[in-house]
Amino acid sequence: MNYICNMKLTLKIKLLPNDAQFKSLKNTLIEANSACDYISEVSFKKRIFNQFKIHKETYHIVKESFNLSAQMVVRCISKVADSYKIDKKVKREFKPLGGIAYDSRILTYLKDTVSIWTVDGRLKGIKFICHNKNYLPYIKGEADLILNKGKFYLFQTVEIPDEEIKDVEEFIGVDFGLTDIAVTSDGKKHSAEWLNKYREKKQRIRSSIQSKGTKSSKRLLKRLSGREKTTATIINHTIAKSIVSSAKEQEKGISIEDLTNIRFTSKNRNKTFRTKLGKWNFSQLRSFLTYKCMINGVKIAIVNPRYTSQTCYCCKHIGKRTNKVFECTNTNCKVEKIDADYNASMIISLLGASVNKPESSTMFCSLHYIVSSKANSYLGNGIYSY
Repeated sequence: MNYICNMKLTLKIKLLPNDAQFKSLKNTLIEANSACDYISEVSFKKRIFNQFKIHKETYHIVKESFNLSAQMVVRCISKVADSYKIDKKVKREFKPLGGIAYDSRILTYLKDTVSIWTVDGRLKGIKFICHNKNYLPYIKGEADLILNKGKFYLFQTVEIPDEEIKDVEEFIGVDFGLTDIAVTSDGKKHSAEWLNKYREKKQRIRSSIQSKGTKSSKRLLKRLSGREKTTATIINHTIAKSIVSSAKEQEKGISIEDLTNIRFTSKNRNKTFRTKLGKWNFSQLRSFLTYKCMINGVKIAIVNPRYTSQTCYCCKHIGKRTNKVFECTNTNCKVEKIDADYNASMIISLLGASVNKPESSTMFCSLHYIVSSKANSYLGNGIYSY
C-alpha cells in the first residue's frame, strides 16, 4: 500500500540588508506597532474584538494617520484581533520592535533577494540566506518579519507538495542514547562525545559567571544558553538528515522508540544520569526525523521501547546488559557479547517490520503509531502478537 502525506514547515530566512534598508525595515516595525497600539486602544475602549468590526471602526483613520499601505493596515488590524482572542480583560500593548506579518502582496521572493514593502516604499534587492531555498516555491500563508539581536529574519510558512510514501519490507532501527545520540541497525553511530565535552566546558564557564551575580553576567549567561541550544539543534538536524538519507537510499523505512515519558520513567536513576538526560532534546530529534521522513517519502514507525535494550536480536531471549555491552544468556544462541545499542537498534528494526507486515512477523510488540498518512494518523495502542 502507498500513502500520501502533506507537510507544513516554517522556514527561517535571514535578511542581509544594507544600512539604509535596515533603517527602513526598523522604521516599518515601529510605525506598524504604533498603529497596532492605536487600534488596540480603540478596540478595548469600545469593546470591539471581532476583526471585521475592528476593521470597519479603524481602517480609514489608521490609513490616514499612519504611513502604512492598505495591506499593512489590514495586517495590523488582524494582529490586534488575534491578540484579544486570548484575553479581552486586559488592553493589549505592542512593543515598538515587535514582529509584523507580511503576505504575498507586500512581500516577494526572487532568486537571491526579496522585495518587501516598507514605510519608505518597496525595497528591492535585499539579499537573504535560507538553508532550504528549494522549498520557497511552495509558500503558503504569511511570513513574520522579526528583529532579533540586531538581525532581521522572515519566518515563512510553506507547504511541501504531497510525497508518496511507499510500502517497504525492511526498517532501519534507531536507538537513542546519551553516550551515542543515535545508533542505527545498519551499523552507524552518531556520537555525543564532542557535544558532552562542549556542554561540560560551558557548564564550567556558567558556574564561574554565576558566582559574580552582576547584571552583565546574567546577560552573558542568557547568550551562552542560546548558543548551546542552537548547537544541539544543528546536531539533531544533521543526525536526522543522515538517517533519513540513508533509509531513502536503501529503500527502507525508519523505526524509532516512543520516548515520550522517558523523564518520568528515569526518576530512580542517579542525579548525573538525570542531568545528562534533561539536557538532550530527544523529542526534537524525533520530530526532525518525522518531518524529514514525510517530505522524503520515507515511512516511519514508532514502537514501544519496553525490553528493546534487554532482548537479543538473534534469538529474542531476554539477556543481560552491562553499560554498553549486551550478553545473551541463551546458551543455544550464536550471539555472545555485542554492542548493546546496536542490539537494541536491531530489535527496534524488527519491531518496525512487524508493525508493517504483521502477517509475516514472529515478533510480539506494542505498537503506538505509524506515520504514513496525511494526518499522521494514530493506529491505536493495540497489542499485536503473531
